[in-house]
Amino acid sequence: MKKIITILWIPKLLAMTLLLASCGNAVTTTENKSDDTQQVVTAGQETVATKTSDIAYIRVDSIVQRYDYYHDLLREFELKVKKKEQDFKSKMDALEADIKAFKEKFDKMLLTQSESEEQGERLKQRNDELMNVERPKIMQELGEEEAVMNRKVVDAIYRYVEKYNVEKKYSLILNAATVITGNPALDITSEILKGLNQEYIANKGK
Repeated sequence: MKKIITILWIPKLLAMTLLLASCGNAVTTTENKSDDTQQVVTAGQETVATKTSDIAYIRVDSIVQRYDYYHDLLREFELKVKKKEQDFKSKMDALEADIKAFKEKFDKMLLTQSESEEQGERLKQRNDELMNVERPKIMQELGEEEAVMNRKVVDAIYRYVEKYNVEKKYSLILNAATVITGNPALDITSEILKGLNQEYIANKGK
């Protein structure tokens, strides 16, 4: 039964990257008062004029892959998935055992017609309840929990970048997933990731 639940479980990193990209190309901006500008082209956007030294970008997928907070949340989520899978499998196993017992009695003609109809109908209702009500409910709950998990990570990354930029004062910090090309010198991914993990470890358990 494991595949029944996990088949609708979107790959976490892919879902996270898409969610972050949908939040917009610019992570944060500040007013640029300088006239010393240069053209920077971003995917799906008009050309932005800004100082090269005032621009930076982050590789969000790399951050997520190595962000301790994300992996802690992911472990918790996987435990919930496993628990729901086990509970559902136990109910299906019990139903299959009851169906087998019913069939044996039926084949040996140990049931009256009314007993056969009554027990058969109850078994059918149990199967319909599991497959058409409980299973979709489990999938929906897991999907909602995963979406909340992803939003928590997105929010943590964006809040940290905004706080980081209070001191750094970049005019534009981009998500590299939306940039066609960029100077590696403008990549602040490692710095952001280091700060995120340090902040998370410091606040963990508080």
